[in-house]
Amino acid sequence: LVGTSPLLLHHISRHQLREKIASQGGASKSLKDEAREVMLIDGDGNPIVSADWLLDAIRVACGRIVIDGKQLSFFSISSTTRFTENSFVLRDTDNHDPEWTVYASSQHAQPGSKKLIAVVAPQFSDWMIDAKVIVYGEFPDNTLLQRIFNEAGRVGIGLFHPPKKHFGQFRVSS
Repeated sequence: LVGTSPLLLHHISRHQLREKIASQGGASKSLKDEAREVMLIDGDGNPIVSADWLLDAIRVACGRIVIDGKQLSFFSISSTTRFTENSFVLRDTDNHDPEWTVYASSQHAQPGSKKLIAVVAPQFSDWMIDAKVIVYGEFPDNTLLQRIFNEAGRVGIGLFHPPKKHFGQFRVSS
């Protein structure tokens, strides 16, 4: 899966949890240090993407796909497919350790609130992950699987999904 929009790799992927994504650094640390601390990483310190993030995007994608007048069931798809891993190491599109910059933004503390919070996260502009899927039992075909992932790529992963903010979108690499 190759990124088509920058990915914000905060360890919390839901921007609705605003108290948890609010910056805690203040004057005690730099924005780069704070972004590094909130980055989702594996035991070796490599940036990773959680399989749960992809499942969330696939859940929304299934709701957008209609076949023969019926919405595609996420339950039936998830019961016949599995990822081979719980997380995927993030790489750049040349398969190297990805470069990142600091994303800093002011957000409303809650919808409709005038109170603002600061959000800091590492931003990867050039990224990809290699997500392998195992299909069990009867699955319609590979074309449907690719269609699901293509739609999930339009949904996006990580913080600030479209349509308001365009982060974490991807395409399926052939």
